Amino acid sequence: MGASAARRPASFAARLGVGFAKLLGALAVALVVFAVGIYFQVRGALPPYSGKFQVQGLRAPVEILRDKNAVPHIIAGSIEDAIFGLGFVHAQDRFWQMEFMRRLGQGRLSEILPPALVGQGIVATDRTMRGLGLYRAAQDSVAALSPSARAILDSYAAGVNAWLADDDRRFGLELTLVHLLTAGRYEPEKWQPADSIVWQKLMALTLDGNWRAELLRSLELRKIGEDGVKFLIEPSGESRDATLSLVNEALQGLDLERLYRATDNIATRKREASNEWVLSGAHSVSGKPLLANDPHLGFGFPGLWYLARLVGPGFDIRGASAPGGPGIVLGHNASIGWGFTTTNLDSQDLFIERIDPTDPNRYLTPDGARPFGGRDETINVLWGQPVQMHIRSTRHGVVINDFMSRSDEIAAPGHVLALQATALDGADTSIEGFIRIGLAQNWDDFLTATRKIITPMQNIVYADTSGNIGLVAPGRVPIRRKGDGSLPSPGWAGDYDWASFVPFDELPRTFNPASGIIVNANARLVPDDYRHFISRDWAEPYRQRRANQLLREVERHPVYGMIAIQADNLSPDAAEILPVLLKVPPRNARAATVQDMMSRWNRFMLADRPEPLIYTAWLFELQRELLADELGDDLYSDMAAPNVPLLLRILRDRPQWCDDRSTTAVETCGDIIARSLDAALNGISDQQGNDIDTWRWGQAHDAAHRHPLFDGIPVLRDLASVRYPADGGAQTLNRATPAFRGPRPFEAIHGATYRAVYDFSDLDNSRFAIPLGQSGNMFSRWAHSFLTGWRNFGYVSIAGTPAELERSSVGTINLSPAH
Repeated sequence: MGASAARRPASFAARLGVGFAKLLGALAVALVVFAVGIYFQVRGALPPYSGKFQVQGLRAPVEILRDKNAVPHIIAGSIEDAIFGLGFVHAQDRFWQMEFMRRLGQGRLSEILPPALVGQGIVATDRTMRGLGLYRAAQDSVAALSPSARAILDSYAAGVNAWLADDDRRFGLELTLVHLLTAGRYEPEKWQPADSIVWQKLMALTLDGNWRAELLRSLELRKIGEDGVKFLIEPSGESRDATLSLVNEALQGLDLERLYRATDNIATRKREASNEWVLSGAHSVSGKPLLANDPHLGFGFPGLWYLARLVGPGFDIRGASAPGGPGIVLGHNASIGWGFTTTNLDSQDLFIERIDPTDPNRYLTPDGARPFGGRDETINVLWGQPVQMHIRSTRHGVVINDFMSRSDEIAAPGHVLALQATALDGADTSIEGFIRIGLAQNWDDFLTATRKIITPMQNIVYADTSGNIGLVAPGRVPIRRKGDGSLPSPGWAGDYDWASFVPFDELPRTFNPASGIIVNANARLVPDDYRHFISRDWAEPYRQRRANQLLREVERHPVYGMIAIQADNLSPDAAEILPVLLKVPPRNARAATVQDMMSRWNRFMLADRPEPLIYTAWLFELQRELLADELGDDLYSDMAAPNVPLLLRILRDRPQWCDDRSTTAVETCGDIIARSLDAALNGISDQQGNDIDTWRWGQAHDAAHRHPLFDGIPVLRDLASVRYPADGGAQTLNRATPAFRGPRPFEAIHGATYRAVYDFSDLDNSRFAIPLGQSGNMFSRWAHSFLTGWRNFGYVSIAGTPAELERSSVGTINLSPAH
């Protein structure tokens, strides 16, 4: 019986199982072979760092020496040829990043990334960018540049294109994948000057971002009424805008929630936060100025910045460049240095336009009805059908209702919303101003350069080798006839129109202040009596206060003292709110243990300690308890980041918000503080167990430098993205701001993306750092070469003569004009 059974043919299910196993085995082998092939293809795509190239568009020979850190020192006979060399090395190391950036600005990502794979959100992003017309404005702005600035942009584009034209060039895994997805049809288009300008406009769209905040406030208006909105946006209790009732009435019927969500993407989310300070020689060991700067932006792979040096007759510019952009954005030359923080200017206003009741193709203005402007857009979708759009415009700007797939579904009867924004200016000379800063030799040259800057408005600190320090905040600041742009304003009467712009000589500025210290960390820039409105969205004051405190504690600072301040992990906000929280008696033994621990905490946000985790989770849950009940869960999610000044004002001035309306009992603020602590501790226990002494901030708070394409793919995520336990928090000078959303709410996604200290007694002693590396190819040895140093506040120098550099160079490229 057994032998007979052994000889019996296998069942269909068994044969299917064997066949499936063989199929899986074959697929596994194929995947391995494919992966190995991709690996060697991408490894083979690493650009040569040595060689001789004859190229079009170059005036004279250029030598590119990459130092031991792969930082290019570009030696040329003119600034135009040096910028050509910068375009060439940017394309070598970061072209896929540049390609994705320009397509984001163009609204053309769907052409190369199929929504069927990456999600329909990519089409919504393209719709928003096409609707805004950002790339059209960039193209128009090319004509506004001076001939010399245009020559620099042309040289940069020629440098990029010289690399793209090389027969042996390869583009790494990202664009190899795009080539496969498009069945071999993808080839990169030539780089254009407008491609560089759109990078600057993308930064302006987010750094000066306000229009989506107006949408959010309009949604809040529906939930909590006029009094509640005034409380949230008017800390002083003063109301600059008495039109809330009119606004609320005009917005009735608009599907603001859908419009707000559909326009949420990487290019429209507000970004803020950076640190900068400059000391006169009276406060330095050397007797010459020191300037420190660390701009804070979103983390990612590859990083935003690329270190470089441009050397030639009359110029030696070193620092952080941005792939896609010509010149050094942050750094110093042989005479001056500069640094940026964002001002948070409100330069974006939504206007409620009233449609002519007798003709839907016209809208009302102070001078009578006018026809809408209009343009048609076609978004080509990989593996899908083209998307057609018709975008209307008014005298204020584009109609944002038309960004939606069915704009009629969100339109209120008789009204649409139009956006006016300096980022959409078609005569924008800002890129010329940023380029010319790097060529300035003194304060007057520097001011002349900054006059060209329209957007984004930045607080630009200055120092020079002559011992001068200063700050100017250039930009086109709207002067409104009425109101301050906090909410959408009626557009039909003209009462809220932009009347003009603040004259340059009335913009915030200081030169050689008596204190000898200038500090900004995005908090209020101007005193209360400053005559012009800039913003109500200043950052919390804690980082600015802390930097001022540390700078004034020491009479004279060395370079390493600047680095120590950039590395500071004390969270000053805890000194204000923690005593308030700890006044509430503990409700159980675990709470008593934790409150005792927190009362002894030194307020340093260290990755290997439990207290920062408890503190952050407690604030997170407290803000949820206070706001989610009033705003609703969906709306609250956009205000989930704890705001200590707001929390303290609610506890003091709005105790009724402590009551949970979902219960029959009336909760006090003490009840909510205790309940939020329990919720925080329960959440941590679920993730890290019940032993409080083993909890670690860094286990929940890893700095996430995500690859935009591959972070969601398990195998590639570990190769392409970078994560590590991080010190710091939302209010530390060493900033590492949590996401405050999603399954890992404390994962750090925003913080320093560049650190530098410039020493004006010896500029060769200046220090530079970026988080990851120079290369955007994940298999390159230079993709993560800075990571260990970054985590330990290690910096590099960008210095040396050609002879010195050649001794340790990792490669030399010689470019010569093609005959």
